[in-house]
Parts: sequence; structure tokens; C-alpha cells
Amino acid sequence: MMTLRVLTVVCCLCLSGVARGQSIPSEVRILPVDETVWTADIRAGIESFGINVADATNLHRVLANHPQSLHGIGPLAAYLRQRSMVTVVDQVLMGLRAAWLCRSEAVWAELVVEARSVGLGDQDLRRIAEGPDAGWGPWDATVLRATDELYRDSFLSDESWRLMSMRYDLQQLMDIIFTGSEFVMLSMLANSFGVQPDEQWPDRFPVGIARSAVQARANPSPLTEPRVEPIHRDEWSDEVQTLLDPGGTGGSVLNLYATLAHHPILFRPRAVQSSYIRIDSTLSDRAREILILRIGWLCGSEYEWSQHVRVARRVGMNDEEIRRVAIGATADGWDPLGQLLIRVVDELHADNNLSDATWALLSEYYSTSELIDVVITVAGYRMVSIALNSIGTQLEPDRPRFPDLRR
Repeated sequence: MMTLRVLTVVCCLCLSGVARGQSIPSEVRILPVDETVWTADIRAGIESFGINVADATNLHRVLANHPQSLHGIGPLAAYLRQRSMVTVVDQVLMGLRAAWLCRSEAVWAELVVEARSVGLGDQDLRRIAEGPDAGWGPWDATVLRATDELYRDSFLSDESWRLMSMRYDLQQLMDIIFTGSEFVMLSMLANSFGVQPDEQWPDRFPVGIARSAVQARANPSPLTEPRVEPIHRDEWSDEVQTLLDPGGTGGSVLNLYATLAHHPILFRPRAVQSSYIRIDSTLSDRAREILILRIGWLCGSEYEWSQHVRVARRVGMNDEEIRRVAIGATADGWDPLGQLLIRVVDELHADNNLSDATWALLSEYYSTSELIDVVITVAGYRMVSIALNSIGTQLEPDRPRFPDLRR
């Protein structure tokens, strides 16, 4: 296995007001790929984000170490930033709030440029960091509070769903959930890889503001009825038929897919990202399923857990190993790598970053491409958990449930 080179850089970040232990990466963990050696595949991967290669950010340059990852996550990012049915202002509010909560100064700095283009000034940026109770109007406060809930609870509360439903239709509601979770995902990637803010974006976090929204997770009870019903087969349009059963087999379709089919233009790029993580990533089947099961457990997504218990069994994990995932890193019976993977998920879920010690250990097992895929897997399935919880996707009959353990 390749041990990742670490480049220490001297970086003067505006850390005033950031509590000790909250992580803003000051050290590059994965070196960006210089543009002079970009291949056609790298350029195409960057373009899959819906941008010109000249507009690539430091995060894109880091992901260029593993071009397949660009192709895997780019289409969904492109949809959410360019074709989403959510207003640009709401996207910016959610993105900046998520970046603040996750302590990702790289994502924050990029979004400030867009924020200024839609009329937000320094005082507005400061109030975004202060949170939904910092003098916002009712709608903007709702958008910021929704971001806090998606980040903290992996769930959009009944009240936020109700308020947003007064202005947004079903497809827009789905977009707002994926928008918030996309920015959490990008922040987790930037933090974990040590991505630095691009030089052309001078803005940094406002100083002297406590990270107030990191109170204990509310651990809300799962919905017992779906907020969004799966589309029944007799209601399928030709477009939905193409998405869910292109061969016309008449086979059963998972509730997740029949629900997301309400929004075909979101369905397709989300499926690309899902397929990348499940099929095309560099990780072993066992490692992938440990990561997915653990983040599903931590996020309280029983649907995600249930589906991946079945996958884990198919790839050779027994029920004792699967239960061990829920117990955590202290469970008896882990091999060193399995235990490390559990710790990786726990740190990413709690801190949106990996500690230096955990990163160093992980680098002893994995190449650069595999390290990238570890974080994409956890962050990508945190997104899935948030969506499943928030739209209330219900388990199919006779599917595995959460083990009888305290979360």
C-alpha cells in the first residue's frame, strides 16, 4: 500500500473565535495535481461538475489524484448548483451555513463570492455564522434552521418541512434536502484532504463568533409514515418507467427509487454518485459496507441500514460482524483495519474531519485513491441517510431492522 506524502504548509488562517479542537485544516494532506499534467480524463472529470476547467478549485485539483472520483460525484454537484429548483439565495445560505457548521473555510471562501453576487454583505455573512436567530426574516431563518437540522440531526423537522412546503413544491423540497447535505459532503471532503482556500478568494470565517449550532443531536424519532409516497407502478409515466424498470420486467422496485422518481432530473445524477460508491470505487466490498452501515447507524437511517445489511451478507459479512458495526470500535472481535474504519466514520460524523492520528493510520493501509474513496463513501451515504430520514422512506416488508442497541 502507498503511504501518502504530507506537505506541511505555513498558512495564516483567521482562527479568532474558533474554539480549540474545532478543525480548520492548516496542512495539506493530499497534494493538488498541477494543471500542467492534467489528462483528458481529469479535464472531463472537472467538467462533469458543470464548470470550465479554468474554474477548477483546489478541491477539484485534489480529487484529480483520482479522476474516477471526479466523474462519480461531479454530475450531482453540477445539478444541485446549476439546475436545482431551489433559489440561488437559498442555496448560498445553506452552503455557507453548512460550511460554517462543518468548519470548512475552503467551501466558505468559494461561496462568499457567490453570496456577494446576490447582494449579501459582510454583516449578512456574519449573521449566517451566528445562525437562524440572528435577525433574519422568517423565510431566511427557516432555510438556515433547516440546514442546522440536516447537519445536526440528519433529518428535517416537521416544522421546517411544513414551513418550506408553503413556498416550495415536492421537487424543490427534495432539492433543498440534497442541497444542504451536498454542502456538508463537500465540506467533509475539503476538511479531510486538507484542502486550502483558493488564493483568489480572500474571505475567511468571521471572527469572534461561537460555533453555536453544535449542540447535542436531537436524535428524532423516525417517521412512521412517508412524507413522500413512492410512485405506484400504475401511475408511472414513460420517463419513470425508463428510470425504474427500463427492461419492462415487472419486478419489484425499492421504495427509495420509487420515491426519488418523483424528481427524474435529480434521480439521474444521484444514481451516478450512488453507483460510483457502490460499484466503481477502489474499496473492498467489506470496507465499503462497514463504512456505509456505520454512517447509516449514526445517522439513524434504518432504511439505509436495512438495505446494506442485505448487501453486507452477500459480500460475506455474518450477522455477528454486522451487529459489531452498530456497537462500534470497542466491540470485541474487530481486526485492526475494521476497527479503524469504524473510528473513521465516527470522527467524520462528529467532526466532519479526521484527526491527524487517524489519517496517518489510514494512510498505512490505503493509497491516495482509496483514501479519497473512504471519505466520499462516508460523506455520500451521510447524504443518503439525511434524504431517507427527511422524506420518510419506509422499509419494505420483512427487511432487517436496527439491532436492539442504544444509539
